[in-house]
Parts: sequence; structure tokens; C-alpha cells
Amino acid sequence: MNVTENSLSSTVNEYDYSAFSVYYVKKSDTISSIFKPALFCILFTCGLVGNSLVLWVLIYFKKMNSLTDLYLLNMAISDLMFIVSLPFVVYQLLNEWVFGDFMCKILAAMFFIGFFSGIFLITVLSVDRYLAIVHVVSSLKFRTRKLGLFITFVVWTFSFLLSATNFIFVRAETNKGFTDCTAVYPGNPTLWTLLSYFQVNIFGLVIPLLILVFCYSQIISTLHRSKSMQKRYAVKLILILVLVFFVFWAPYNIVVFLRILNLLGKFDDPEYDEKLKTAMEVSQTISFLHCCLNPIIYTFAGDNFKKHLFCMFNKLLKYMNINRRCGSFEKGSVDRSSITGPNTRSVSSDAIL
Repeated sequence: MNVTENSLSSTVNEYDYSAFSVYYVKKSDTISSIFKPALFCILFTCGLVGNSLVLWVLIYFKKMNSLTDLYLLNMAISDLMFIVSLPFVVYQLLNEWVFGDFMCKILAAMFFIGFFSGIFLITVLSVDRYLAIVHVVSSLKFRTRKLGLFITFVVWTFSFLLSATNFIFVRAETNKGFTDCTAVYPGNPTLWTLLSYFQVNIFGLVIPLLILVFCYSQIISTLHRSKSMQKRYAVKLILILVLVFFVFWAPYNIVVFLRILNLLGKFDDPEYDEKLKTAMEVSQTISFLHCCLNPIIYTFAGDNFKKHLFCMFNKLLKYMNINRRCGSFEKGSVDRSSITGPNTRSVSSDAIL
């Protein structure tokens, strides 16, 4: 057992990145210094605008009149947690970490809380659809707004608690003259790293996947016997959200699982850990694309959202047009007043009226 622990400890040094390697930078890497900053700038702009529009539509137009709206609102907030960290990531990629330990912990917390809350909210949405479609009558008594608020509170609390072991040891650390935001574990770093990986895989993939498979197998069976198109539409949007989430987060979870196997000594290649760190960085970059996709899905897969979005833009255009007309009218009034004297004031007033 001691031999195994020693061999595992040699795999993870004190500057291991655990499941949080988004700030891992190779200064000579062209992709990290050019491609990723440009990509993250685009993601920040699109994600901020898109998710802000989602919040606006849900709060101002839909008035949060259903449990689904409440859960989608929290999903948009979860996506925004990723998005607001991207400017710091871009600066880190182009320079080095200069924001100190506090911001380092904050951004690591945002990454993990956003990750766990995203998959938990997807799961809650799917369970809610399962109850609304499979158990229509019996679910009416407890599918209330008060319960929805309590569930979202539990989701955020549980996401924070699960994330604590991942971000509490993250700090700004200088290694070989380069300051980075990384995880520095006390004692045996391998045990902490394995704990972080198992949390990501079990709570971020295995348990939610089992729940989702059960829910949608029951939903599909019920819809197959039902001819209601309204029920089919109700599940389409959420099913697409689930599929997109797993498509973009599955590579990250697969890499995390491979790193678990590597830490347990299943691979003999000494360079394999370095390859997995690179794979972790790439998979996390792919996962960041997800935060911009939900608004697009709402727009093209949700007819109601599309209708409210068009209504919002129509009101905005009308407001801009009215302001433009008012501005032109005031400008014209000032111009006419400036060219009229005391003798012509009454004529000008008649002309305006």
C-alpha cells in the first residue's frame, strides 16, 4: 500500500491543476496565446448578450409564470458565472496571474459552482417534465412556485458545498518565475485530486445521467401513448438542452475519468499525465462554448421565447423611433424659434399648431 501511495504521489506534484486547469498556460503555445484569447473574447461578448436577453425575456415578458421559467432563469445565471470570468482568463493567457489569491479562488468557485449548478438544474428541469407529463394529476399539489424556489436554493447550496473542496485550495502561486492560478493541496495531493475528480464524475455525470435516462424513458413511453402535441413540445426544448449539455461537457468528464485511472496507476507511460493535462485544457475550452449555446437553443427551439424576443425588439425599435421623432421635433422647434422675432411669433405659433 505504501509503494502504491508513493508511486501515486509522484504523479501529482504540489502544482497539480486538479480538475481546474483552465488557467494552465504554456507561454510558447500559439493556441494558448492567440487562438484561445480570441475565442474567449467572442464567447464573452456573445454569451453576455445572449444570456442577458434570456434574463430580460424571462423576467420582463414571461413574468416568471411557471416553474420552467424559474429553472431556465437560474440556468442563465449559471452560464453567466462562466462568462464573467473569461476576461480574467484572457488576461492570464496573455500575461500572468496578477489578481491575487482572492480573485483566484473566486474564479475557481465560479467555474465549479457553474458546472455543478448547470447539470443539477438540467436534472431538475427533466424531473419536473417527468412529473408534469407522467404524473399529471398527482404532481399538481406540490409543483408550486414556493417549492421551485426551495429547490433552486438547494441546488445552489449543494453546488457550493461540492465546489468547496475544489476551490478552497486554489491560489496564486509562483513557479519558475511565472505566477499562475492553480491548486496547491496540503499533505498528500493525490488523495485531494482523486476526491476532486470523483466529485466531478459522480455528481457531474453518473448520478445525473441515471436520473435523466429514467425520466426520459418514462416521458417517451408516455408521449408515445399520448397524442397531445403540446406535451411533445413541452419536452422538446429541455431534451435539446440536456443533449447539448452532455455533448459539450462529456469530453471534460471523460478526461477526468482518464486522469483518475492514471492516478491509480493504470497507465505506465510517464508522459501520459502531461498529455492528459493538455486534454483537460482542451476539453474545458470546449465546455466553455456551452455557455453561449443555451440562448440560441431558446431562440430556435422555443417558439414562445422567439415570440417574446421579437416583441421585445419591436418595442425597442418603436421606443427608439419615438425618441428620434421627439428629438427631431424639439430640434425643429428650436430652429423655428431662432428665426422668428417678436413680430412673427404669433404666425409661427399658428404654423406649429
